[in-house]
Amino acid sequence: MRRLPSWWPTVVFFVALTSTPLWLHDGYLLQLVFRVIVFAVLGIAWNFVGGYAGQLSLGHVAYFGIGAYAMTLSTERIGWSPWFGVVLGAVLAALMALIIGSITFRLRGPYFTLSTIATAEIIRVLVQNQDQLTHGAVGTNAPLLFQSPDLDAKFFFGAMPLLGGAFALATWIHTSRFGYRLRAIRENENTAMAVGVNPAVDKLLALLPSAMVTALAGSIYASYFSFVGPDTVLNIEISVQAALIAMLGGAATVWGPILGSIVLTLTAEIFKTYFEHTHLVVYGALLIVVVVFLPGGVISLFQRRWRIRRQAGPIGAQQ
Repeated sequence: MRRLPSWWPTVVFFVALTSTPLWLHDGYLLQLVFRVIVFAVLGIAWNFVGGYAGQLSLGHVAYFGIGAYAMTLSTERIGWSPWFGVVLGAVLAALMALIIGSITFRLRGPYFTLSTIATAEIIRVLVQNQDQLTHGAVGTNAPLLFQSPDLDAKFFFGAMPLLGGAFALATWIHTSRFGYRLRAIRENENTAMAVGVNPAVDKLLALLPSAMVTALAGSIYASYFSFVGPDTVLNIEISVQAALIAMLGGAATVWGPILGSIVLTLTAEIFKTYFEHTHLVVYGALLIVVVVFLPGGVISLFQRRWRIRRQAGPIGAQQ
């Protein structure tokens, strides 16, 4: 029996997901799926640095907030189109990543993680105390990227290209020599240097697209909810979610962050609906389950079954 091409599940998934607004008309459910998409993008972006290169960053919310504030303030203060603000946010996030990465990548292990948290917190405090420029702790309304009666569908279709682009970039990294160099850095940085890998350069090269994709996600997220503020787009919880989504689904895999976003977002939403303020407990419980029982993430269950089916394939064919 002729086997289907290996890429067909990807095509089926993206076609089915893109068609969601055509048959799902409930605003709440569309918003939920939109958040799944946005946080899947965040998980993919975090995976470039945290999964492949093994750098446990908990400061990605800084790039998320830069994207949101750049779009909002450039529209409000300068009068630019919000779409120019989206591009500006990605550029500013890349520049900030160069600065932050050049400093923090000199550190290793928990010292690197703490430095990323500190950097994100410094940016949050600066934004919170610049009342005249950023509206401080009060925040301000974010401009709409789409003008349409059916905003949920428009934003949904706007988020899908971002997910597709992030997925394509993750696929390239996963199969490229660059991705193998990042894995070498993750396994043993000193050994990687001994075989000619430059960890400082490669980690920065991984951080740049990671920061830009995160900023793009921040822009579209802020525009969808029509608000930016230090407690909404610069909350450290966003960094934790991005890291947890990638680890829950499967770090250093292409599909892992998408699976992680589906599981984490839906589970947290159910608990928030029925048990107020317990979603943080869910994050902790899921992390413990993954570390203890599924160190390879949720995707390891599917990979195991796929390997068994491939090994059993020739035998079944002979029978």
